[in-house]
Amino acid sequence: MDQLKTANRNIKLYVFVRIFAKRVFIPLTAIYFIDTSGFTIREIGLLSAFFSLIQLLAEVPTGYFADRIGRVASIRVGAILAAFATTIYVYIHHKTGIYLGVMLEALGYSFLGGAGEALIHDSLVIKNKVADYTKVLSRTQSVSLIANAALIALVPMTYTINKTYPFVIGTLAYLLLFTFALFMHDVTRSVSVATHKFQGLTHIAGKRHLLLFALTFGIIAAMYTSPSDMFNIALRDYGINVSLIGWVYALGSILGALIGPVFHHLRKLRLSSYLLIDVTSLLSVYLAAFTREPYLLVAAVIFGIGFWRYRRIIYQDYLLTIYPTKYKATLISAMNNLEQLNAIWLPLLITSSVYYFGISRGLGLIGLFGLFIAPFFVYSTLRFFRRDPLMVCSQPNHR
Repeated sequence: MDQLKTANRNIKLYVFVRIFAKRVFIPLTAIYFIDTSGFTIREIGLLSAFFSLIQLLAEVPTGYFADRIGRVASIRVGAILAAFATTIYVYIHHKTGIYLGVMLEALGYSFLGGAGEALIHDSLVIKNKVADYTKVLSRTQSVSLIANAALIALVPMTYTINKTYPFVIGTLAYLLLFTFALFMHDVTRSVSVATHKFQGLTHIAGKRHLLLFALTFGIIAAMYTSPSDMFNIALRDYGINVSLIGWVYALGSILGALIGPVFHHLRKLRLSSYLLIDVTSLLSVYLAAFTREPYLLVAAVIFGIGFWRYRRIIYQDYLLTIYPTKYKATLISAMNNLEQLNAIWLPLLITSSVYYFGISRGLGLIGLFGLFIAPFFVYSTLRFFRRDPLMVCSQPNHR
């Protein structure tokens, strides 16, 4: 098969992977488990921690699976596992069944995580356009978010008709993801890249300052995703109708679609400036939750969702530039693991804080914790990426 044609097809079809890999039911997950399975807020925290634990254990092995067996095979397996998970949510409502579904969903997203990005990077290598990695991913995300905005706005509205309908639609989305993946194929990886093997990973592991970076980078990443259920509950408690929460996410997707075509220009900023944007986006959501102003929280969540859709792309670009290796999915999965490690204990801390202090003060205290971590995050990330001697050698060739 012509490698250039395959690479072009992968890049074109990847937009459908992005569309159907998104959880169209995510605004309602915690509310659904509370309403149908009797979960408490603290149990939702345990469920979130369980999801992250499974991903922590599976992320790197599934990334290695993608590198050794195939990126596309990994996407297909992830789609099937995710479809099984949402099917369980529809038909099994006792807590053991929900935990089984969450385990399969976490495994599914572990197979999806890193595989798609690595496939696009490989395809761009074939096209001799690897410098367009950030641009291609951000624009693909932008197009996919337009479709996602419609889905995530309309799907939660079916909740008032039948509580299972959002998850039925979620199953159909994953099956469509699998179908599009059938038309994608791996491309040959260049010998020059393959010769690096695990050299980049060994270099990372040998860094003296790795610990501070791994800890703070992972905490900030987990603070984006770990409290999402609590923010959804906060929106409902502050007076936003459940059927309209999907529209909040839809507006976030629309904002993300607008950000996409220009996001790659942020790669031209100083890394310190990008880190400031990242931290501000995160902390603004916690501040808005603390105020108990529903529309301020809506605005902060919309902005947070729009930016969060892209924030990893810059860091992935730095990582793949500094540490060239044929094990790209494993490398990206290792970075994702920094988030999953902290997403085990953070949901427990967040739900306990909400349980003891209420939603407003509880989330406000977590925001203060994030404000304390932020300077260490900025310092350690600058040191890890920008001040690395290998970065100085690699950067001119990348741009």
